[in-house]
Amino acid sequence: MIRLEDLSVTIHGAPILSEVSLDIAPGKVTGLVGESGSGKSITALAMMGLLPHGSTASGHAWLEEGDVLAKTEREMCTLRGNRVGMIFQEPMTALNPLKTIGDQVAETLVIHGRATKREALEIARARLARVGLPEDRFPLGRYPHELSGGQRQRVCIAMAVALNPELLIADEPTTALDVTTQAQILDLLKRLVAEEGMSLLLITHDLAVVSGLADHVAVMQAGRIVEQGPTEALFRSMAHPYTRKLFAASSHQPARVAQAEDVPLLTVENAVRDYATARLGIFGQPGRFRAVNGVSFTLRRGESLGLVGESGCGKSTLTRAILGLDALQGGAIRLDGQEIHAGPHLDATIRRRMQVVFQDPYGSFNPRWRVERLVAEPFHLSPEHLPDRRDRVARALEDVGLEPEAMHRFIHEFSGGQRQRIAIARALITNPDLIVLDEAVSALDVRVRAQILDLLARLQEEHGLAYLFISHDLSVVRSVTDRVMVMKGGEIVEEGPTEAVFAAPAHDYTKALIAATPRIPADWQGEQNA
Repeated sequence: MIRLEDLSVTIHGAPILSEVSLDIAPGKVTGLVGESGSGKSITALAMMGLLPHGSTASGHAWLEEGDVLAKTEREMCTLRGNRVGMIFQEPMTALNPLKTIGDQVAETLVIHGRATKREALEIARARLARVGLPEDRFPLGRYPHELSGGQRQRVCIAMAVALNPELLIADEPTTALDVTTQAQILDLLKRLVAEEGMSLLLITHDLAVVSGLADHVAVMQAGRIVEQGPTEALFRSMAHPYTRKLFAASSHQPARVAQAEDVPLLTVENAVRDYATARLGIFGQPGRFRAVNGVSFTLRRGESLGLVGESGCGKSTLTRAILGLDALQGGAIRLDGQEIHAGPHLDATIRRRMQVVFQDPYGSFNPRWRVERLVAEPFHLSPEHLPDRRDRVARALEDVGLEPEAMHRFIHEFSGGQRQRIAIARALITNPDLIVLDEAVSALDVRVRAQILDLLARLQEEHGLAYLFISHDLSVVRSVTDRVMVMKGGEIVEEGPTEAVFAAPAHDYTKALIAATPRIPADWQGEQNA
């Protein structure tokens, strides 16, 4: 379908890609794997003619019509969406929040002159139904914010395939999705390739995802393809050391020391949280949606407790209640016996003893502040003057493996893994007893994720921390927690020691979550890998 030949890219003179050669066969799935910064996305952008300002490209990207790199912008506008479609990692930023999903899918057809507005909406209706969004449940008049993450990603897929492109580029299409939604999206992509006859370039850092979908795999490191071949053959041999390192990182188990005390730290008793829904008519009463329904559990000092479940199961709502950000309609939450009351009057001592690390570190920081102020931000909870504030920031940065000089820089000057380390430093600065980790490693590539998990294990041992680890990545939860709770529909449907739950799940929902988790076939892991 498309052939890359010695593709090289520089941005403002800095080399990004170096002599990349790759064939994407018609009707086949090609996987492109590697850690963040290896050049995967730049390769895709070069094929789409969307390189950033200041870029210089050389080499060739051959289509039937000729070299993509030699085409003008007008010619590329005809090509994009028509013969080559692309799905981006974050659907919410790829969609226009001011336009309905029907208009956005139809827009591609209208712009390329393939249909009138009315015809385009009919095709959009069929395409959305094709990707699992039938009109009876998802009207064309819905806006992106009214959909879940997986549903928004389906809209992006419908847009990308509206004109039946010959090549579909999917750039990390499932990174932020829970395991069951991820499985549905991957199955949808595989089905589209088989039924539409298109080629698919799947860009990801997850080797397990690639192993179950791709016919051919290329491994990228520092702007070069270091190894490529048929999927099964590549996984059996893993001839390049970097490929073996990626594989080892994907199944990394941090060295943890069990230190949970038999002393309750956080106690949740019959927690209930309701939300008001839309009124049924002008004079109707608003409805109620129960997001958390009678949840009870205890987290002990020094313990790691996992909380897993699909998007929308109530994990984040429960977390906000624990952190004192949302009030409960029933039940109670206590930290060391002291009840947590949501609102501005929550005791500052309780706030200092609980900290949180979010999924997106960049989004949780003020980009105008330097790292020193970012890490010291929780000190506003402390009424007393702290003359040694800078020393505390320096110690916190050293604890997470960064140089104290990092405090003088801005957050945009750091990589994703470094930003997450800074987020952990901010959580440590008040010497908390409990840290809530809300999808703290889900957006990281496998090698950086392994480093962060090792860091968390070390900090827990050194500081006696308790973790509430919220994640949709079951392999991560299995490697870092002592106990695990499975949440569905606002209720805890199963809980117990982590290994016991994973080895012999009792609830059908837990079994479905584990079955949906992608994994590399055991018989592909040859002697090299062992």
